[in-house]
Amino acid sequence: MTADYETLTYEIGGAGGAVCSITLNRPDQRNAINRQLAEELTDAFMRVRDEKAVKVVVLSGAGKSFCVGGDFTVLSTLDHETVYDWMARSGYECTRAIAENEKIVVAKVHGHCIAGGLELALACDLVYATEDTKFGVTEITMGVLPGWGGTVRLARAMPLCRAKEMLLTGRKDYRAAELFELGLLTRVCAEGELDATVEAVVQQIVGNSADALRMAKSVMNSAAEGLPWDAAYTIERNAVGWLFHSEHAEQLRNFALSVVQEDGGQGR
Repeated sequence: MTADYETLTYEIGGAGGAVCSITLNRPDQRNAINRQLAEELTDAFMRVRDEKAVKVVVLSGAGKSFCVGGDFTVLSTLDHETVYDWMARSGYECTRAIAENEKIVVAKVHGHCIAGGLELALACDLVYATEDTKFGVTEITMGVLPGWGGTVRLARAMPLCRAKEMLLTGRKDYRAAELFELGLLTRVCAEGELDATVEAVVQQIVGNSADALRMAKSVMNSAAEGLPWDAAYTIERNAVGWLFHSEHAEQLRNFALSVVQEDGGQGR
Protein backbone atom coordinates (compact mmCIF):
# COMPACT_ATOMS: atom_id res chain seq x y z
CA MET A 1 0.00 0.00 0.00
CA THR A 2 1.21 3.50 -0.80
CA ALA A 3 0.02 6.94 0.32
CA ASP A 4 0.25 10.14 -1.69
CA TYR A 5 2.65 12.81 -0.46
CA GLU A 6 4.62 15.37 -2.42
CA THR A 7 7.84 15.58 -0.39
CA LEU A 8 8.16 11.98 0.79
CA THR A 9 7.13 8.48 -0.17
CA TYR A 10 5.16 6.20 2.12
CA GLU A 11 4.91 2.52 1.31
CA ILE A 12 3.83 -0.50 3.31
CA GLY A 13 5.20 -3.88 2.31
CA GLY A 14 6.94 -6.98 3.56
CA ALA A 15 5.28 -10.17 4.73
CA GLY A 16 1.90 -9.31 6.16
CA GLY A 17 2.50 -5.60 5.62
CA ALA A 18 4.81 -5.46 8.64
CA VAL A 19 7.24 -2.85 7.28
CA CYS A 20 6.58 0.75 6.34
CA SER A 21 9.20 2.65 4.32
CA ILE A 22 9.12 6.43 4.66
CA THR A 23 11.58 8.15 2.35
CA LEU A 24 12.36 11.86 2.34
CA ASN A 25 11.95 12.77 -1.31
CA ARG A 26 13.47 16.14 -2.14
CA PRO A 27 16.70 14.78 -3.67
CA ASP A 28 17.52 17.95 -5.61
CA GLN A 29 17.59 19.83 -2.28
CA ARG A 30 19.36 16.93 -0.52
CA ASN A 31 16.10 16.39 1.37
CA ALA A 32 16.28 19.71 3.19
CA ILE A 33 13.27 20.19 5.45
CA ASN A 34 10.80 22.80 4.29
CA ARG A 35 7.40 23.44 5.84
CA GLN A 36 5.63 20.93 3.63
CA LEU A 37 8.11 18.15 4.37
CA ALA A 38 7.83 18.81 8.11
CA GLU A 39 4.04 18.63 7.92
CA GLU A 40 3.98 15.55 5.72
CA LEU A 41 6.57 13.75 7.83
CA THR A 42 4.53 14.36 10.96
CA ASP A 43 1.40 13.17 9.18
CA ALA A 44 3.15 10.05 7.88
CA PHE A 45 4.31 9.00 11.34
CA MET A 46 0.91 9.70 12.84
CA ARG A 47 -0.60 7.59 10.05
CA VAL A 48 1.77 4.65 10.51
CA ARG A 49 1.13 4.64 14.24
CA ASP A 50 -2.39 3.44 13.47
CA GLU A 51 -1.37 0.80 10.92
CA LYS A 52 -2.00 -2.32 13.00
CA ALA A 53 0.05 -4.70 10.85
CA VAL A 54 3.17 -2.51 10.78
CA LYS A 55 5.90 -3.35 13.26
CA VAL A 56 8.89 -1.47 11.83
CA VAL A 57 9.29 1.86 10.04
CA VAL A 58 12.40 2.47 7.93
CA LEU A 59 13.21 6.17 7.50
CA SER A 60 15.61 7.05 4.67
CA GLY A 61 16.42 9.76 2.15
CA ALA A 62 16.20 9.69 -1.64
CA GLY A 63 19.20 10.62 -3.74
CA LYS A 64 22.69 11.30 -2.47
CA SER A 65 21.88 12.34 1.11
CA PHE A 66 19.72 11.42 4.05
CA CYS A 67 18.96 15.02 5.02
CA VAL A 68 21.00 18.23 5.27
CA GLY A 69 18.71 19.99 7.73
CA GLY A 70 16.36 22.93 7.46
CA ASP A 71 15.64 24.45 4.07
CA PHE A 72 17.00 27.99 3.85
CA THR A 73 13.76 29.09 2.20
CA VAL A 74 12.21 28.54 5.62
CA LEU A 75 15.08 29.76 7.77
CA SER A 76 15.31 33.05 5.88
CA THR A 77 11.69 33.89 6.78
CA LEU A 78 11.93 33.30 10.52
CA ASP A 79 11.91 36.07 13.11
CA HIS A 80 11.78 36.18 16.90
CA GLU A 81 8.16 35.02 16.97
CA THR A 82 7.91 32.63 14.03
CA VAL A 83 11.12 30.78 14.94
CA TYR A 84 9.43 29.61 18.12
CA ASP A 85 6.55 28.15 16.14
CA TRP A 86 8.98 26.42 13.77
CA MET A 87 10.81 24.84 16.71
CA ALA A 88 8.08 24.30 19.30
CA ARG A 89 5.32 23.27 16.90
CA SER A 90 6.65 21.97 13.60
CA GLY A 91 9.89 20.56 15.02
CA TYR A 92 8.57 19.24 18.30
CA GLU A 93 5.54 17.60 16.72
CA CYS A 94 7.65 16.00 13.99
CA THR A 95 10.41 14.52 16.15
CA ARG A 96 7.93 13.52 18.83
CA ALA A 97 5.87 11.64 16.23
CA ILE A 98 9.03 9.67 15.45
CA ALA A 99 10.53 9.21 18.92
CA GLU A 100 7.26 8.33 20.67
CA ASN A 101 5.86 6.24 17.85
CA GLU A 102 4.72 2.80 18.96
CA LYS A 103 6.50 1.23 15.99
CA ILE A 104 10.23 0.51 15.93
CA VAL A 105 11.80 3.24 13.78
CA VAL A 106 15.04 2.50 11.93
CA ALA A 107 17.03 5.29 10.28
CA LYS A 108 18.92 4.28 7.14
CA VAL A 109 21.49 7.03 6.64
CA HIS A 110 23.87 7.85 3.81
CA GLY A 111 25.60 10.82 2.23
CA HIS A 112 24.96 13.73 4.59
CA CYS A 113 23.14 13.75 7.91
CA ILE A 114 23.48 17.34 9.02
CA ALA A 115 21.71 19.66 11.48
CA GLY A 116 17.97 18.91 11.33
CA GLY A 117 18.75 15.71 9.46
CA LEU A 118 20.74 14.47 12.43
CA GLU A 119 17.90 15.49 14.70
CA LEU A 120 15.55 13.27 12.70
CA ALA A 121 18.00 10.36 12.95
CA LEU A 122 18.45 10.86 16.69
CA ALA A 123 14.69 10.57 17.17
CA CYS A 124 14.78 7.04 15.70
CA ASP A 125 15.32 3.87 17.71
CA LEU A 126 18.14 2.44 15.57
CA VAL A 127 20.52 4.32 13.27
CA TYR A 128 22.48 2.55 10.53
CA ALA A 129 24.88 4.52 8.33
CA THR A 130 27.38 4.00 5.54
CA GLU A 131 31.07 4.52 6.23
CA ASP A 132 31.28 7.66 4.11
CA THR A 133 28.31 9.45 5.69
CA LYS A 134 29.15 12.90 7.04
CA PHE A 135 27.50 14.13 10.22
CA GLY A 136 27.35 17.41 12.07
CA VAL A 137 25.31 20.05 13.86
CA THR A 138 25.97 23.36 12.15
CA GLU A 139 23.39 25.65 13.73
CA ILE A 140 25.86 27.44 15.98
CA THR A 141 27.72 28.75 12.93
CA MET A 142 24.53 30.70 12.14
CA GLY A 143 24.19 31.98 15.70
CA VAL A 144 21.48 29.56 16.85
CA LEU A 145 21.18 26.03 18.28
CA PRO A 146 19.49 22.82 17.14
CA GLY A 147 15.85 23.35 18.02
CA TRP A 148 14.14 20.09 17.13
CA GLY A 149 15.52 18.26 20.17
CA GLY A 150 19.05 17.83 18.86
CA THR A 151 20.81 19.72 21.64
CA VAL A 152 19.11 17.54 24.24
CA ARG A 153 19.35 14.22 22.40
CA LEU A 154 23.05 14.68 21.62
CA ALA A 155 23.77 15.18 25.31
CA ARG A 156 21.93 11.96 26.14
CA ALA A 157 23.29 9.86 23.28
CA MET A 158 27.05 10.27 23.77
CA PRO A 159 29.66 11.47 26.28
CA LEU A 160 28.81 15.04 27.21
CA CYS A 161 32.22 16.52 26.41
CA ARG A 162 32.11 15.06 22.89
CA ALA A 163 28.52 16.20 22.40
CA LYS A 164 29.63 19.68 23.35
CA GLU A 165 32.44 19.51 20.81
CA MET A 166 29.97 18.64 18.05
CA LEU A 167 27.64 21.42 19.10
CA LEU A 168 30.19 24.16 19.78
CA THR A 169 32.42 23.70 16.74
CA GLY A 170 29.63 23.43 14.19
CA ARG A 171 31.67 20.91 12.19
CA LYS A 172 29.87 19.01 9.43
CA ASP A 173 32.52 16.44 8.60
CA TYR A 174 32.25 13.90 11.43
CA ARG A 175 32.58 10.39 10.02
CA ALA A 176 30.34 7.47 10.84
CA ALA A 177 33.09 5.35 12.40
CA GLU A 178 33.95 8.09 14.88
CA LEU A 179 30.34 8.57 15.97
CA PHE A 180 29.81 4.81 16.19
CA GLU A 181 32.67 4.58 18.68
CA LEU A 182 30.93 7.23 20.77
CA GLY A 183 27.68 5.29 20.77
CA LEU A 184 25.69 7.63 18.55
CA LEU A 185 25.09 5.06 15.80
CA THR A 186 23.80 1.49 15.99
CA ARG A 187 26.07 0.17 13.25
CA VAL A 188 28.28 1.35 10.38
CA CYS A 189 28.05 -0.42 7.03
CA ALA A 190 30.41 -0.63 4.10
CA GLU A 191 29.32 1.20 0.99
CA GLY A 192 26.79 -0.93 -0.86
CA GLU A 193 25.85 -3.00 2.20
CA LEU A 194 23.47 -0.61 3.94
CA ASP A 195 20.27 -1.90 2.36
CA ALA A 196 21.08 -5.55 3.05
CA THR A 197 22.16 -4.86 6.63
CA VAL A 198 19.02 -2.92 7.47
CA GLU A 199 16.82 -5.48 5.73
CA ALA A 200 18.33 -8.31 7.78
CA VAL A 201 17.77 -6.46 11.05
CA VAL A 202 14.24 -5.49 10.10
CA GLN A 203 13.37 -9.10 9.29
CA GLN A 204 14.65 -10.21 12.69
CA ILE A 205 12.58 -7.56 14.43
CA VAL A 206 9.33 -8.21 12.58
CA GLY A 207 9.55 -11.87 13.54
CA ASN A 208 8.76 -10.83 17.11
CA SER A 209 5.45 -10.02 18.76
CA ALA A 210 4.13 -6.53 18.03
CA ASP A 211 3.02 -6.19 21.65
CA ALA A 212 6.44 -7.20 22.97
CA LEU A 213 8.18 -4.79 20.59
CA ARG A 214 5.96 -1.93 21.67
CA MET A 215 6.48 -2.69 25.35
CA ALA A 216 10.24 -3.12 24.93
CA LYS A 217 10.55 0.30 23.32
CA SER A 218 8.38 1.92 25.96
CA VAL A 219 10.22 0.39 28.92
CA MET A 220 13.69 1.20 27.58
CA ASN A 221 12.70 4.77 26.74
CA SER A 222 11.36 5.21 30.26
CA ALA A 223 14.54 3.76 31.76
CA ALA A 224 16.68 6.10 29.66
CA GLU A 225 14.90 9.10 31.17
CA GLY A 226 16.79 8.54 34.40
CA LEU A 227 14.03 7.13 36.56
CA PRO A 228 15.02 5.65 39.94
CA TRP A 229 15.73 1.93 39.76
CA ASP A 230 12.59 0.90 41.63
CA ALA A 231 10.36 3.00 39.38
CA ALA A 232 11.98 1.72 36.18
CA TYR A 233 11.83 -1.86 37.41
CA THR A 234 8.13 -1.44 38.26
CA ILE A 235 7.44 -0.32 34.69
CA GLU A 236 9.33 -3.36 33.37
CA ARG A 237 7.53 -5.76 35.69
CA ASN A 238 4.13 -4.36 34.78
CA ALA A 239 4.96 -4.66 31.09
CA VAL A 240 5.87 -8.32 31.50
CA GLY A 241 2.70 -8.92 33.49
CA TRP A 242 0.63 -7.29 30.75
CA LEU A 243 2.33 -9.36 28.05
CA PHE A 244 1.43 -12.57 29.90
CA HIS A 245 -2.19 -11.67 29.26
CA SER A 246 -1.63 -10.92 25.57
CA GLU A 247 -2.37 -13.21 22.66
CA HIS A 248 1.22 -14.47 22.69
CA ALA A 249 1.13 -15.69 26.29
CA GLU A 250 -0.11 -19.13 25.24
CA GLN A 251 2.79 -19.40 22.79
CA LEU A 252 5.24 -18.65 25.60
CA ARG A 253 3.65 -21.20 27.91
CA ASN A 254 3.72 -23.85 25.20
CA PHE A 255 7.39 -23.12 24.53
CA ALA A 256 8.25 -23.38 28.24
CA LEU A 257 6.34 -26.64 28.49
CA SER A 258 8.22 -28.10 25.53
CA VAL A 259 11.54 -27.19 27.18
CA VAL A 260 10.50 -28.87 30.40
CA GLN A 261 9.48 -31.99 28.54
CA GLU A 262 12.72 -32.10 26.54
CA ASP A 263 15.38 -31.36 29.17
CA GLY A 264 13.66 -31.01 32.46
CA GLY A 265 13.67 -27.22 32.35
CA GLN A 266 17.46 -26.90 32.47
CA GLY A 267 17.67 -24.30 29.71
CA ARG A 268 15.82 -21.72 27.67
